[in-house]
Amino acid sequence: MSIPRRSRSKFKPKFRPKSLTAGVLAATTLVVTACGVSGAAASRPDDAKGKNASAPVLPARFAQQKVQWTACGADVTPEAVPGAECGWVKVPVDYAAPDGETVKLRVSRVAAKDQGHRLGSLLFNPGGPGAGGAADVASGNWQAGGQARARYDLVGFDPRGIAGSGQIKCPDGVAQGPEDPPRTEAEAEEAFSDATRRAQACKKASGAVLAHMDSVSVARDLDVLRTVLGDAKLNYTGVSYGTFIGQQYMKLFPGRVGRMVLDGVVNPDADLQQVTRLDVKTSDDALRRYAQDLVARGDDRLGATTEEILRRLTEFAKKLEQEPLRGADGEEINDATLSMYLEMGVTAEESWKELTTALVAALGGDGTAFERFEAGTADESGAESLTPQEEQAEENESSSMPAVLCLDSPSAPKSPKEMLDTADAFAKQSPLFGRYYAWQMIDCATWPVAPTGGADPVKASGAAPVLLVSYTDDVNTPLENAQAVHRQLGNSSLLVRKGQGHGAYAAEDASTCTDRAVDRYLVGGKLPDKTANCPR
Repeated sequence: MSIPRRSRSKFKPKFRPKSLTAGVLAATTLVVTACGVSGAAASRPDDAKGKNASAPVLPARFAQQKVQWTACGADVTPEAVPGAECGWVKVPVDYAAPDGETVKLRVSRVAAKDQGHRLGSLLFNPGGPGAGGAADVASGNWQAGGQARARYDLVGFDPRGIAGSGQIKCPDGVAQGPEDPPRTEAEAEEAFSDATRRAQACKKASGAVLAHMDSVSVARDLDVLRTVLGDAKLNYTGVSYGTFIGQQYMKLFPGRVGRMVLDGVVNPDADLQQVTRLDVKTSDDALRRYAQDLVARGDDRLGATTEEILRRLTEFAKKLEQEPLRGADGEEINDATLSMYLEMGVTAEESWKELTTALVAALGGDGTAFERFEAGTADESGAESLTPQEEQAEENESSSMPAVLCLDSPSAPKSPKEMLDTADAFAKQSPLFGRYYAWQMIDCATWPVAPTGGADPVKASGAAPVLLVSYTDDVNTPLENAQAVHRQLGNSSLLVRKGQGHGAYAAEDASTCTDRAVDRYLVGGKLPDKTANCPR
């Protein structure tokens, strides 16, 4: 599963550099549009007809708890929207031992505007893993589409161990891949030793919850939230990693699925290495689109043809491996640095102009070009003006990501030698991105808790129809992920929005076509059913 980047502007899915990856994380196979008549049940109390033999019996002290709703404080968001409320819901750390330790989940709620026609609660998760949703809902950063906003109470929650919900702690940070991927066994052994030390520090500082950060436990938490909120079925919108949580819920509680939107879809039927290879491919594809755009605009500073541009950049990477440039402070600008900045630039079309300027300068021997590029993109995103609360959220998200993914994800290389061999194989697939991406698996290779998940297709016999949503050019969760899940499910529709992006519904760059189609499903239960796309 690609990890989406983080944004603090009007809602976009939470994201980090895609270089940290893990992979666990249909009657028809049509790509559909915004019209149709297929129905799905909403979460009204009188609609509870489904049964789920696999669902555990929830102890009464969890199922019968009442949320004490109060005004949202600055610990959730500095500026809550009018009427926003916050509270806590208690869940067991280990569902196999529900009488043991517990963790409190931070939740937020904004009541439906049309209370006379209220359909229930619509729970929201923005992705990550490591991102909390309570602040997004309380601040109005995510408000769903207009029709859904009127008919549902919007409910955000911080998953266990994340943001306000009993944060896990990693005193020394986590291993996210060496800045310069090792090439020798000695370098690899040193990287593994450092990663292992960091991971053990996480285990010691975080307590029991670290071993129960898996997405199955989060899905069970969702069912507690559904019960406490008084909904017979779960209405849910998940973005990116949030789609994986939704898939786990469907598998556990198919009869309790209400109206579910999975936006920017993760394919659960792929292991860590398979999805990392897909990340490599999507970055290569994005780089090709970037080069094609240069050619189409007549900008020949990097080459006159697409193939010439790609060849020149590949040759530049080989040169940097042997003869690094020097940055302003004397640091090396090598092939790994080039990979990082290419990935940063090509996956966001708005950065293409600045990326070209940096590449031209770097090819001319300017070792400070990428630093200027990074500073410019940071200014645009506001990354240099974080509040202390946002800095803490960033730190927690960084720690939470491997805590979730490494439990969910099988097949990480297990030794320095295996990692070196894997990186060599990835580099053959992609000289520009392969080695750089492969070494991002080191966190799961050295994580102190064994994985409990596996790579399996999502099957949810008896679940209500769900709506899958994807951009055509999503470099974090590629369209082929949504197409794969659409094939796995016999009761889904796939709505495709043309263009590059991640999280197509209720996004900052709003699409009337997309928002109307999703709202029609959430409010009226009508799934799209025709083979077409929402336009750019």
